[in-house]
Amino acid sequence: MGQKTDTKPATSLTDGISDALRRKAESKNWPLIIIERALKGGVKEESLHQAMDAGMTPLQARQMLIEERKIELNMAWSKVDTERGNRAKIGKKGLTIDAINIGSYADVPDIWPDQTMRPRGAFVRPGAVSMGYTIYSKAEVWSDNLGELYEEAIQRRWRPATDIPWESISPLPEDRERAIGQICTELCEYNYAVILALGKWVREVSYGYHEVKLFLSTVLFDAGRHYEAFRKRALVNGRGLGVQATGDRFMPIREALCYAEMATVVFMVNDSFVLSLYQLLAALAQNDAEVELFTLAAQDKARHLAYGVDHTRFLIEHQPERRDEIRRYLSKGEEYVAKDRASDTPMREALAIHLGGGVKHIGDGFRRLDDFRHRQLQAYLGRVEAAGLEDHENILWPELAKDL
Repeated sequence: MGQKTDTKPATSLTDGISDALRRKAESKNWPLIIIERALKGGVKEESLHQAMDAGMTPLQARQMLIEERKIELNMAWSKVDTERGNRAKIGKKGLTIDAINIGSYADVPDIWPDQTMRPRGAFVRPGAVSMGYTIYSKAEVWSDNLGELYEEAIQRRWRPATDIPWESISPLPEDRERAIGQICTELCEYNYAVILALGKWVREVSYGYHEVKLFLSTVLFDAGRHYEAFRKRALVNGRGLGVQATGDRFMPIREALCYAEMATVVFMVNDSFVLSLYQLLAALAQNDAEVELFTLAAQDKARHLAYGVDHTRFLIEHQPERRDEIRRYLSKGEEYVAKDRASDTPMREALAIHLGGGVKHIGDGFRRLDDFRHRQLQAYLGRVEAAGLEDHENILWPELAKDL
């Protein structure tokens, strides 16, 4: 008899691989030995399908298996001492940023020296990257209406390209078209100056006052939108832009040495006069597009001014020793508004043409311009008083006081 032979088949290295996985591995040129090692190492078949479908190469898969380490999770990050358990209430306006200011998360300290991007209420991580903020004082930037104003800015946003009925604009007489083009040119310049000013100061505010940063970001967007919209109005009828402004009123904005100075000049002085101008242009509108354009722009500007008034009042209430300092900032802004009016002949004549209804009636236009500037100044003084600076009329910049 011949020698007995063991007929038991040898165990294949690729046992346990499903037919579907085998076929895919072959189509993707994955060695079956890598598939088997991955399965024995605890990798799920579904994950291997996904890896091959995502284009992972056999070499990448092999390297991943070689470097694979067993990681112990201790969840230390979840055991930090931050407040938990307080649920925010969703109100009629949704989940607003004021609604999530609950418990310790609503604590806005008078001084926030943290140099990082740590969200207010988050646990401090030693060694986090410093962002180099320069503004740590709540009084310097704060306003109690910030949350409300931010939500309004988000909810009432509008799009110049589609929300203004540009098709309603028909050609105006040449002199009136030139006048509105000049006015829009200078409004473009003002909004660009606001963008440059705020772009500098937003980054300086410490992240503990995130409401300030959020609101100022909406002001930047509003200024960009106004720039876009006024430029479109100047160009939509083919008449084009006018002459560059003298730019006197931009000087104190650019030269501001602290946030409070910038905010006083921009949000209290200039925005007050600009809001009155927007309202005038809405009243003088010659078509539905201008009504909508200047009404929406005035809506935005009123929001900016509401911050300016409340911010000034908050600053004076919490740092009353700075009252005279704020008055000096007001005077500086007024001085340059007066200089701008005196030197800006194109804007003055354009407004007179627009108010009078054409060059033929420019005399009436100048008289109406005088009346408008009187009302404009009265509105400004009312806002200064609302901010807590009564009797400012007595120290109003002399050249500007002539409009009273």
